[in-house]
Amino acid sequence: MSWIGMVKKTLKPFNVSIETSRGGNPVVKPLDYPNLSIIFFVRRMQFSFEMKFEAVCVLDISEEKVSGKDLTSILMRMLAESVELEAKGVLRKRIELRRWSELAQLSKIFRLPEGGGLITFLEKSNVETVLEKGAFELIEVFPKLMPDEILEYYFVSSGRYLVFDRMVKDYMESPQKLSWIIRLHSMYGFPGGSRISKSYSSIIRLSEKIEEFTNTSLVT
Repeated sequence: MSWIGMVKKTLKPFNVSIETSRGGNPVVKPLDYPNLSIIFFVRRMQFSFEMKFEAVCVLDISEEKVSGKDLTSILMRMLAESVELEAKGVLRKRIELRRWSELAQLSKIFRLPEGGGLITFLEKSNVETVLEKGAFELIEVFPKLMPDEILEYYFVSSGRYLVFDRMVKDYMESPQKLSWIIRLHSMYGFPGGSRISKSYSSIIRLSEKIEEFTNTSLVT
């Protein structure tokens, strides 16, 4: 069975619809979370023959909640709050929470406000207890920084690091809408059913916490 077939078989019992992207990758839309979609893909790692499995979730912020507000200002605050969650350890994994590694470069391009609130929120809400730590090596949480039509091409074709070009600057100045990206990395091999279901569950649980933080701290 192909890895795409495995994704469809594994997630079929969940309350989801599954479509196919323009690039031929499965797009999972949880029916209980209409503002969320997840694209799964497998690609070759840079400078290697090893295969990498990823799941990229787009979590849209309700337009009603940001109506009449300065979207660029909110997007800057979202960017300043961007985080990484790394699963560390061998037999007993733990989660290390830290600021998104891309912020060091982005802070040279944009004047960002002070962040840290999301890290504090996730620590206090015991995010580690709701994640399937064996399903991933790294999760990045950051705002969408490019138009929808570019997203799949960028994530499938690129490495982990962003290309800081005019497109990102233009989007920051005039965002189409506000969304979080939750990018789950599972570094080696084709995904089995267990890894797929655990990745899906981790994204759903983390998205709930990100949405709660957004509604209580960013768009109130």
